Amino acid sequence: MRLLSLSIALALTISLAPLATAKAKLRVDSDWRTPYVEGERKLKTQEYEAAEAAFAEALRNVKNNKSATPADISLCYQSLASAHYQRDRFYELVLPFYKKAISTLEKSYGKETPKLAAPLTALAAVREDEGDYKTAQKLLTRAVAIVEKSDGKTSLAYAEHLHRLGRINFRLGLPTKAEQMYFQSLVILMNQKVLPSSEIIEQNLSDYIDLLTKVENRGKILNSAFQKELLKDSVASVERTQGVSASVFNKEVSSRLANSAASEEEGRIFESSGFSGASSTPRTAITPDRPMTDFAALEEINKQRVAFYERMISTDILSLGPDHPSVARDLSGLAALYLSQRKFDEAKPLLLKALAIYEKSYTSEASMIKRTKALLQLIEDEQNPQSPANTAVIADYTSSLPVVPLAAQKVEVALRLNKLAFMSYCQGKLANAEQIYSWAVASTARSAGEQSLLAASCLFDFSRVLRSTGKQADAETMDNAAQAILRRSISQNAARSLP
Repeated sequence: MRLLSLSIALALTISLAPLATAKAKLRVDSDWRTPYVEGERKLKTQEYEAAEAAFAEALRNVKNNKSATPADISLCYQSLASAHYQRDRFYELVLPFYKKAISTLEKSYGKETPKLAAPLTALAAVREDEGDYKTAQKLLTRAVAIVEKSDGKTSLAYAEHLHRLGRINFRLGLPTKAEQMYFQSLVILMNQKVLPSSEIIEQNLSDYIDLLTKVENRGKILNSAFQKELLKDSVASVERTQGVSASVFNKEVSSRLANSAASEEEGRIFESSGFSGASSTPRTAITPDRPMTDFAALEEINKQRVAFYERMISTDILSLGPDHPSVARDLSGLAALYLSQRKFDEAKPLLLKALAIYEKSYTSEASMIKRTKALLQLIEDEQNPQSPANTAVIADYTSSLPVVPLAAQKVEVALRLNKLAFMSYCQGKLANAEQIYSWAVASTARSAGEQSLLAASCLFDFSRVLRSTGKQADAETMDNAAQAILRRSISQNAARSLP
């Protein structure tokens, strides 16, 4: 019986052996991805020794895996090389593994397979870090050709590879070639319908600006309206948006908030002058949606403000004389109150009287004379519905601008685009400057606001470039739009900008 039992056991063992082998084989076949994923995780946490061990295990397993592809094997070689590079094993391990990754793909798929772009680019990045720019240039040039053939000249991948190659060329002392690649890459990026993030654009612009900063041709020393506006430190107060076109509702809410802020500031001005009136939101063209008692109170407050300035004007005339600058100051203050309410007929004669007094006391270059004339011009433009500036606002200047991707509709991108465009213009690269400024205006309008002062200053700079390229009509359109924005801003802030 015992011998029979042993025979049965032996038979069972023999019969089960192939099944055990198959299970072991299946386990090996499915096991290379697990250590590979573990290696990627260890790389991210900078546990390089553990990452090396995991990738080495993945490589061993993938070679024994009959269902694995040459691309899988190449991937393991690349990851193992990356892990070793973190531990400065460049010549002894990194280069051999990258070469094996590339040769594995070449033997299986050919020397022009799209699968080669990734390892060629990775090895080029390593060579670049090591300072071997010529080898990096050769590798990236090959990668760019492969991506161009597989993905096309308008693809995001092609733009990324062009940008990398441009950076290598700049480091090799080839700024002209580098700039061409940066610009071409930027054109592709700005014409994308969707981008994963703004980082790729920001990096491109940063490298592009760095190139123009360091080249020998620094260009003319000119002034930028946009940069002047930045010096006022108004960027921090810009309501930053990204990629969402302003709806009618948002525009209306923004208008109300702006008017409310202006009214609060106006109240502080009156209080500092000894007037104890409550501040409230001025009337606008927006349909009222608050209790009528609020507007009745506002009307009463405005009457008190008018009475206050009228008393000040009367007192100054009696004590100082009708031609004293203090009288002009009070006249301007009352006019400012009317301007904030868009009562132009009441404001105009007050400003004319103030201007006459100022001109008797100061030279034509005095700031109060220039400011008063500017406000009178504002009233004239506002009362003339056919003025070019008003029609420009109605036409909406943004309709003539290019559509930029969502990721480019950020203040950070707008700032870089403006700087790059201005630098290109200063260096006489008018075609590039015109194209970049069109993106800059679009990005600024979408991120800082279509009626913002940043947008206006960008439009002024853009119009100068358009004139330089002979596009006078387009330049006038941009100028008129900018003037309209400034005029509206002056009107809204009149109470704050005048005494």
